[in-house]
Parts: sequence; structure tokens; C-alpha cells
Amino acid sequence: MSVRRFFFRKRSDEDLRREIEEHIELERYLNLERGLNEKEASRHALIKFGSRQRVREDIWRMNSVTFFEKLLRDLSYAVRTLVRSPGFTILAVITLALGIGANTAIFTVINGVLLRPLPYSNPSEIVHLEQTATRVGPDRIGFSVQEVQDYRQQSRSFSDLAEYHTMTFTLLGAKVPERVVTGVVSANYFNVLGVKPVLGRLINQSDETMSAPPVLMLSYAYWVKEFGADPKILGRPFTMNDRVHIVVGVLPPLPEFPDANDVYMPTTSCPFRSSQGMIANRDARVLTVLGRLKPGVTLTEVQADLNTIGNRLALSYPKSYPPAAGLAMKITPLQQELTHTARSTLLMLLGAAGLVLLLACANLANLALSRQLRRSRETAIRLAAGATTWDIFRQLMVESITVALAGGVLGLGIAMATVRVLVAYAARMTPLATDIHLDGHVLLFGFAIALITGVLFGSIPGFIASRSRLSLLAGSGERTAGSEGGTRTRAILVATQVAFSFVLLVGAGLMMRSLYNLLSVDPGFKTAEVLSMNLPLNWTRYSDLKTQNTFFQQILGRAQQIPGAQSIALSSMVPLNGTGEGMNEGIAIEGRAVVPGEPLPQVDRQLSTPDYFRVLGIPMLSGRTFTEADTTDSVKVTIVNAQMAQHYWPHLDPIGRRISTDEGKTWTTVVGVVSSVHQYGISQDFKDVAYFPQAQVTFMGDPSLLIRTRNEPTQLANQVSTIIHQIDPQQPVTDIRTLDQLRNAQLGTPRVTSILLGTFAGVALFITIVGVTGTLGLSVTRRTKEIGIRIALGATRREILLNVLRHGMAPVATGIVGGAIAAALSTSVLSSMLFGVNPHDGVTPVAIAILLIIVALIGCLIPGRRAVRIDPMKALRSE
Repeated sequence: MSVRRFFFRKRSDEDLRREIEEHIELERYLNLERGLNEKEASRHALIKFGSRQRVREDIWRMNSVTFFEKLLRDLSYAVRTLVRSPGFTILAVITLALGIGANTAIFTVINGVLLRPLPYSNPSEIVHLEQTATRVGPDRIGFSVQEVQDYRQQSRSFSDLAEYHTMTFTLLGAKVPERVVTGVVSANYFNVLGVKPVLGRLINQSDETMSAPPVLMLSYAYWVKEFGADPKILGRPFTMNDRVHIVVGVLPPLPEFPDANDVYMPTTSCPFRSSQGMIANRDARVLTVLGRLKPGVTLTEVQADLNTIGNRLALSYPKSYPPAAGLAMKITPLQQELTHTARSTLLMLLGAAGLVLLLACANLANLALSRQLRRSRETAIRLAAGATTWDIFRQLMVESITVALAGGVLGLGIAMATVRVLVAYAARMTPLATDIHLDGHVLLFGFAIALITGVLFGSIPGFIASRSRLSLLAGSGERTAGSEGGTRTRAILVATQVAFSFVLLVGAGLMMRSLYNLLSVDPGFKTAEVLSMNLPLNWTRYSDLKTQNTFFQQILGRAQQIPGAQSIALSSMVPLNGTGEGMNEGIAIEGRAVVPGEPLPQVDRQLSTPDYFRVLGIPMLSGRTFTEADTTDSVKVTIVNAQMAQHYWPHLDPIGRRISTDEGKTWTTVVGVVSSVHQYGISQDFKDVAYFPQAQVTFMGDPSLLIRTRNEPTQLANQVSTIIHQIDPQQPVTDIRTLDQLRNAQLGTPRVTSILLGTFAGVALFITIVGVTGTLGLSVTRRTKEIGIRIALGATRREILLNVLRHGMAPVATGIVGGAIAAALSTSVLSSMLFGVNPHDGVTPVAIAILLIIVALIGCLIPGRRAVRIDPMKALRSE
């Protein structure tokens, strides 16, 4: 029987059509007898019985009624059948609910991050410009003010270019002094993005003049959180940097890109960006640049345009663009910039969840097939009584789709309950996670995947059952045509389940090993019982070294008196703070000539007070630490880490060597070497670091206070904050966290990824073992008489057990081989997520193969033991 006939054969349509055509032909004949010509006779016949189109519509209408009547009858029968098998129904619904729920929850995140359009006008035209010095390091170096002006004037690919950088300032005028993350933007910034305010107006060109009064725009989140979405916020004055700023507008909800800013100001309101020194310095590359492409311009054309401008600037300003630095330009579409970190991880998780769902389908198909084979006598009788193969197939498909839709409803509930956890997980990787929610697309996805799942696990048993033929009606009915085909199909399904499980288990095993390696990394300092807090300075009050030193000494002296405080220090950086970058600068090393055109050696520059290394427990390898005697009146000193010492003085004692941060104008003496620490991330390599005493160098960032305590660190937070506010009531204290919390935050993403993959793999392993055990158990049941005869003829129980194990382990071995091949081809997608583990590592697949063999053997022993206990006489009497 062809596929078309199998699916579309109808019983009464042809008879109906033939009857109508006979009536039309009879009427046409009578019209001819009445003397009408051929044309008139046909026309009058069609008028009487309707046009052929109406005939077809009538046929379709009658068929539709028949189809829906059959569908309702099948649905009613399916519900009664499923209620009579509560064990199978509950297991099937729960299994599908877990698979559909996991896929729907992950799709909800993917829909919000990768599929939903960005909240900008024509977002495909917006690009992010990057400038890197490839021979100096992989980090972006940004753009200077002069470079932004050059690219605006010379580029032919952009309709506009906007600049951005972020600062933290103290905002006065709210309930309490507050540090606000401030986006410093050019007047055209929001026009390039294509956004409109929900309240007030945007920053415009008239605001970006030195004589214009300072203005602020509030982010939507900050407006709601701090001011309760009060529309009267417009025109309200706030003091920042000793200047009064007026709120002129509120932005709509937007992704936190490039940063999670609270407020925005024009470039002329920022004391750093508007300084003549920064404007004139072509090498002060701190700006981020966004551009909007002209219509029809391709990325290839834009890249060529930028390269041309870059080459032109290198010829005009050779000092700022040395060939040895490897300065390069790159453009990235905004959508890709916002999602590149999360894309591979989310798609990998969706693939893992999809494998679990396919595994569940294979297992349920096996269960449904086993269940149908037990109903083979019923099916054979129905066929003998006149039911068509389509009737049998349709009935079983209705049953499976009914189960799948019930699982889909429960799965949507699971997705709603778990999506919040996944949103928090995605927020670690992309700023688009704030707008993730279940919408119509997600509901449609859940319904579609439930429907597809029902078709997948119902089609195989439905097809086999529809081809059954009655063999024995008087006997037990165990043997029907198609049972051998069903046995082969069950073995194939078992092998498929094992292969899917193998891939998932290998992926989970690699991620678990990677997480273990991360947990085993020594960060180079002690994280236990250390409290950190950020002190964003008001730069109009603490702009010079003298006032900073006075303020810091008051804090350190009074906080040291708090009971429970062991040691206290200030630093320009908090280890593992998640920023991923520090203050990088070039240095000159005494005794080494500076090669013209060659970039200076790059090191991370950090400031700290004398007890910094003691607070963190960083070992001194040689020399001394900073002391109170290291002041502005003493010799300038520095401490380098072991990485820097090995890099620049590999066979020499670095103590007493000198470096310069101002091209040799002043020299700083190395007085100590400390152990290297993982400053920016546990998985990141050590960097060359030079520490400078805070008393000798002015802070240009926000200092952090570090306190080693005798007890729980957070218990001291309120006391320290009170002391700081007593010294300066307008000083904000933010980001109060322990170093243990910072370390756990670093491990959050790989830990959750490992847990999710491990959960999927555990579910897959459970489903597989249930499938192997159930399939083999049914096989033993169907072979009861055969095994009884074998025992009666002299087969030993050991031979019977080995025979059962051979039948059970054969598809398992096939599945392991197939899974190993699939894992070898697919684990490369995990390479960017692994730490210290090769994605093609051979140990993990071997261990997983051994695990599956052991677990499968245990699963096979259960029906195997039942087989060896079969009584031959009872088995033969059952015939």
C-alpha cells in the first residue's frame, strides 16, 4: 500500500461523488430527449444539481463532518483507554512534561535573547566599533576624542557616529548621597540608537556646549526604583560634581548596554571628558563608539572604509599608531555584540534539552509499542471486523497526541516555574535577559513541540499496529504478524536511547571535570572572612593626593578600632570583582633601551595601602611590603608580582631595579616581589602587575576598602559604613560583599551550566535504564514458552541468563558505539566553556561507556533472573 493511500484513503467519498455525477448525467440525457442541444442540456443539469465546485464543496463538507465525528470518537476512546492504564499514562505525561518543560523554558530565554527584535529603530543598521592593539594584548583599547572626530569626518559608511563612556559620580539631592553609574554620551547617542524618551526629551546638540547648563537623563529602571516612576521628576535639580544638573527626560526600558547606567549626561558635563588635556590627547583611548550604517552599506564595505581611514591616520600620526602595536579596527553588529557570550551556551542547552525530549520520545515509543503488542489480539480482531489500517493508525495517533498535549500543559507549568532561574542565569551572559517572559511565541512553541512529540512517539507503534493481521484467535494471541518487526523496532529504539544518553553524559562529564578544575584553582589569596566595599569619591572634594590621604587615613585609623577587625587596607582593585580589566599602562625598564616605534611593555597598575597583602594573605616572595614611611617625601617604590619579575628579570634579582611610568622622567624602585594572583577571574591567566603605595599616587578610580575579620565579615559592614558617614556624610558606600561571594559569583555560570547538563544527563540515564529494563522484561515475557522449552530440553540456568543478557546488551553496545561517534563530532561546541579539559578528551567517553555498560547490565539482570526462574511445566501448560 502506498504512503498516500495509507494516510488518505476514504470509504464513502467515491460513492458520493459517483452518485452525484450519475444524477447529473441522467438529467443531461433527459434534457437531450426534450430537444435541447448538448450545451444547453449540460447547463440545465448543472443548474439543477449545482456546479462542480458546489459538488466538491458538498463532498468536502460531508467528509469534514465524517472526519470530526471519527476524531471525537477516537478521542473519547483514547481517554477511556488511557484511564484504564494509569501507570503508563502517568509515566508518559510526567516524562513528556519534563522534556517539554525544559525545552520550553530554555526556548523562553532564547526567544528573549536571540529572537526578539532589539528595542531600537532599525537595529540591523547599528554596529559597535572596536580598536585593538593585537601585538600588545587582546583587550579593546577604545577610541580617543580626536579619533572619534576623525572617523566622523572621514567615514563614508555611517550616517552618524556616537561616543560613550561610563563614570561613577556622587549624586546629591535624593534621600541620601548616592553613587550613580553615569553614561557620558555625545548629543547624538540616542539618535544613533533610535530611541524616544517616555518622559521629557533627549539630550540634544544645545546641551553639548561648554556654556550650556548641565542636564541629566534617567534610565527607566533608576526612575522606577528611586523615584517610583514619578512624572514630576522633570525639571528636578540634583547636584553632581559641584554643579546643579536638571533632569530633562526619562529613557524607555533598554538593555543595559554598554553598561548598567543609572543616569546619562552630555560630554561637556563630565569633568574628565571635557578637560582640554583629554580632548587634545590622541592616545587617551577610553571611549566606546557606536555607529549607524547608511542604507545598503555592507559590513565588508564598512571594514574597508575603516581600514583606509586607519592607514591614513597611521601615516599622519606615526607616534600614536606604531606598526609594532598592531592597531586594528573591527565592527560588530549590535545584535551580535549583545548576544555573543550567551549564544553558544543557550543553543548548547537547547540541544541538550532537545536530546532529552527525543530520548523521552524513543522511550515512550518503546513503551507504547510494548503496550500495543500486548493489545495485538484486540487490533487483529478490529482489522478482521472491517476496520481499515488508517482507522488503527489514527486511533493510536490520537492516544499519543492526547498524552503529549497533557504533558505539554504540565510542561508549560514547569517552564513558568523554572524560567526565573534561567533568566538569572542568562543575565550573567547578556544584558538582554531583563525582558525575558512567556509570550505568544513561547506558548506556540510549547504547543507545537507537544504536537510533534505526540506524532514522534505515536507513529512507530501506530504503523506497526496498523499492519497487524489476525493469526490466532482461539489461542493466547501472543503471536501476530508484526511482532518480530516490533521486536526489531524496540531494539533500534533502545540503541537510540543509549546513543542520546551517551552524548549527554559525555557533555555533562566534561563540564563537571571543568568545574572541578575551576574549584581546584588556587586564586593566590585567601578569600575567607574578608569584606570588601566600594568608596566612590566625590572628585570635586577629593581630587588631589593630600585630601585623599587625609580622608583614607581617617577611615583606616577609626575602622581598625572596630572589635573583630584584624587588618584593613585600601586598594584600587578588588580581586575577582568581575570587571575583567584594570588600569593598564606602558612602562620603561631601566637598562633597556626603548626602541622607536615599538610599544612599551604593558603592566597592570594597582594602588594599595601597606596592609593590602596582609589582608588578602598574598605571600611576599622577596623584599618588603609597603610601610607608613612610603610617602610623597620618600623614594618612589613599587612591588611587582612573580609573573612580572619572571617576565622582565628572569635570571636576576628584581629588588632594586627601577621602572618608569612617564617615559623616564621619574623612576620607581622595586622593593618587593609578591605571589601572582588571579585578579580578574579564576579561569584567566596571571598578568604582569605593579603595585604602588597609595600615599605616593593619586587615586583616579573608585577605591575599595578591604577588611579581614575574626568572625562573619558582613557583621562589620554597618559599623564601617557608620564610621565613613561620620567622617563624610556625603560619602556613598556601595558593593558591600565578601570575597567568598565574589569567588562564588565567578563560578556561578559554569556551576549552573554543569548542573543543568548534569540534570539532563541524569534524566537521560534514568530513562534509558527504564527503557532497557522494560524492553528486555517484555521480551522475556513473550519468550516464556520458548525459555521453558529450552530448560525442559536441558539448557542450564547459566546458559539462559547469558542468552537473555546477550539479547539485552546487543542494542546497548550498538548505542554506545553510535553515541561515541556522535559525541566525538559534537563535543567541540563545549570548547569555549571548558577549563583545563580537552573537548576531545578520551578519558570521559571511556568512563561513560563503562558506566553505561555497568548500569545496563544491572538493568538486564532483573529480567534475566526472572527468566532463569521460569517453571517449564507452567510455561508449557500456558500454551
